[in-house]
Amino acid sequence: MEIYGQSRAFSGPIVTLKVFEDNVLVRELLETKGEGRVLVIDGGGSMRCALVGGNLVQLAQSMGWAGIVVNGCIRDVDEINGCDIGVRALASHPLKSNKKGNGEKHVPVYVAGTFIREGEWLYADNDGVLVSKFELSI
Repeated sequence: MEIYGQSRAFSGPIVTLKVFEDNVLVRELLETKGEGRVLVIDGGGSMRCALVGGNLVQLAQSMGWAGIVVNGCIRDVDEINGCDIGVRALASHPLKSNKKGNGEKHVPVYVAGTFIREGEWLYADNDGVLVSKFELSI
């Protein structure tokens, strides 16, 4: 995964989302209070469009999210890199996603060979991403 945003290291309880080339539910979740949580988006690994752009990352930052992990692409890299939030994604892509509202919130997702469940904890730094069933004392 590529590293974006100014927070090179971040952690928090996980909120899960499963979508495919559609980011309506991404916005819906990021409009809620983040309270230091991390949004993990299983975008099916699609490299055909971006699920998260600069406006959504700014929204996430203002709502108190700790980070966003995308099994897919982002866009507006320069804007995202100016935000004080952590973002991980497979790559960047200039094309916007669909806006149909398809997907599932709060379901287990399968990313990079790992099942990730809502409420587990995610830790990200320059070495990679770790998921734990409970909060670790670091």
